[in-house]
Amino acid sequence: MQRFITIVLVVIFALYGSSPAMATDPEEPFQSTEAIEPAPVRHIALLLPLESSAFGEAARIVKEGFVAATMREQALPLIIRVYSTTDDPLDIFVSYQQAITAGAAFIVGPLTRDGVSAIASSKTLEVPTLALNSVDNTKALPSKLYLFGLQMESEAHHIAKWALSSGKNHAIVIGDDSSLSKRLQTAFIERWENESGKTAESFRYVNEPNTLQQFRHLTAGDDRLIFLALDSAKSRVLRAYLDPEAPVYATSQAFIGNDNFLLNNDLNGIQFMDMPWLLQPDHPAVMAYRHTNKAKSTDMERLYALGIDAFRLMTHLLPPQSQRINEISFDGVTGHIHFAPPNQFIREPIAAQFEQGKVQLIQSSQDIANHEGQ
Repeated sequence: MQRFITIVLVVIFALYGSSPAMATDPEEPFQSTEAIEPAPVRHIALLLPLESSAFGEAARIVKEGFVAATMREQALPLIIRVYSTTDDPLDIFVSYQQAITAGAAFIVGPLTRDGVSAIASSKTLEVPTLALNSVDNTKALPSKLYLFGLQMESEAHHIAKWALSSGKNHAIVIGDDSSLSKRLQTAFIERWENESGKTAESFRYVNEPNTLQQFRHLTAGDDRLIFLALDSAKSRVLRAYLDPEAPVYATSQAFIGNDNFLLNNDLNGIQFMDMPWLLQPDHPAVMAYRHTNKAKSTDMERLYALGIDAFRLMTHLLPPQSQRINEISFDGVTGHIHFAPPNQFIREPIAAQFEQGKVQLIQSSQDIANHEGQ
């Protein structure tokens, strides 16, 4: 039995306040498939791990953002069906094939890295697919598989490019033993050392007074900058032990919201990058969409924004609005989005800095994009 829900766009406003599993009213935007097996029909499939205990909440928030974006769309050539899966790669692969059998002409998802890998294992894909995560090897993917998401490694690359404008030649990279931190360290160093004459050293964060005291000496020097591959809590602890004269950069992990004045005060001087959705409320794209009331953290807000931009990017890829793939470029709520061969859509975040417990924008995403093109 295929597990999907059909979104009828002409009455999609009914989504808010309705229960998909109990939809029986003909005016409801969802149709249960327990009683009726629909005939194949061309549609857009949104494939999310809504039944996963680990990723279910994230999937629901992405779906809410995706649906919020449909509210502003006058018309789409196809209806949208939401396919609910677990996080098991085999289940995701089977649901993906079921969507195609049911008539999917375009698929958005999967959301998890393992899920994307399962789909990418196919040598060819029958329909264009916009995956909401990445894979370890992006060099040999099916031609119709496009990658878009909130990959932190890409963010570390952007920060390394941005840090080049500091004029410093040596980077002190500080991280912990988590897999994410290790990926961020690698991404930053790879981009940083691509520049002739740039060097880097990595150090392990340890919350032990004697070790922390050593960081003031390690980070001192006119030619040095610091990159923190750490979360907000560890960055706050470490900040007091860094050379106050050295430029300090961090990823969006350091930012947990504008309401945390006292916590943000401990991060003063740290420069970081994040999406307009969280940093720039007067951004035209951000102003066009309402914020979710269900997000409990900045991480969930980022996923909601991902859902919005996933829908918007999809509309650029769908006929009759479809553009040449390398010409797609627009300002999204997650950043400036553009295509990067062979099959990735990159989002350019915006830069900010903690100052007296508040977040101040440093420069526009276009300024950063111009710098990166130099």
